Amino acid sequence: MTIKNSGIKELKEKYEIDLDLKRFIELQDQLFISIIIPLYNEEKSIKNIINRIPNYFKHEIIIIDDGSKDNSVKEVLKIKNKNLSLIKHNENKGYGAAILTGIKHAKGDIIITIDSDGQHNPEEIPILIQPILTNGVDIVVGSRYKGKSNYRVPLHTRAGEYVVNRSLWYLFHQKVGNNQSGFRAFNKNSLKIFNDVIFSKFGLCTEILFKAAYNGFKICEVPISLNERKHGVSYNKVIEIFKSINSIILLYFLKKIRIGNIIPRLIWQRLYHNLLIYLKRLY
Repeated sequence: MTIKNSGIKELKEKYEIDLDLKRFIELQDQLFISIIIPLYNEEKSIKNIINRIPNYFKHEIIIIDDGSKDNSVKEVLKIKNKNLSLIKHNENKGYGAAILTGIKHAKGDIIITIDSDGQHNPEEIPILIQPILTNGVDIVVGSRYKGKSNYRVPLHTRAGEYVVNRSLWYLFHQKVGNNQSGFRAFNKNSLKIFNDVIFSKFGLCTEILFKAAYNGFKICEVPISLNERKHGVSYNKVIEIFKSINSIILLYFLKKIRIGNIIPRLIWQRLYHNLLIYLKRLY
């Protein structure tokens, strides 16, 4: 296996960023990447996504079928000559649950998550890996706002991301503008943020960012491109997402004010405990 200079050069020119080819070559035989792809009714796009994953590093591909009712699984099974694992949920458990299943099975030094609907470009995986390799970053989020996008972001998504971004900055002085992006990279040392999560469906993307910031992990965004969805439909439930976002912000606000000893310990414990019980029943 060899690093394809032409592919790296194209990425450097497209985004005007300094991808460290020398560092990539140094780590080529040492680094192992896990690529997690949650899958739900994406028979038209999943095969193309898998076949476009670059071969810069040794890697495994973990597909989590979340109860697809179309031919998605059949399309995955057609793929040969890939280090690919297919894990199936017997029923649809939600995006977050699929990611958590993938994390449990991942063996990589760096873990990538990427959507299966074709909006993300697998060729850009090196852009996400770069800050972990060279800048000591723990979690990298691919941002359409920093890159190029052919996708018009819905107003409710922009509003939700604005609220999350401002809250992250207010509580932890971390900024993540495209905080609902599913195209991410994680250093394996940061994976403890996936333990004991509350929001295993729509709120996972938000919860792990707050949890990472709370635990002092370094987060950054990098530019990616985003495509219009060509096939299928989005299964996001706007009201559920907003409810989970507000709950997460409240939960971590309580954690933050306890750090500052703003309210008495016993009152804080009662508030926090009751909120946790309520959220676990709700989600």
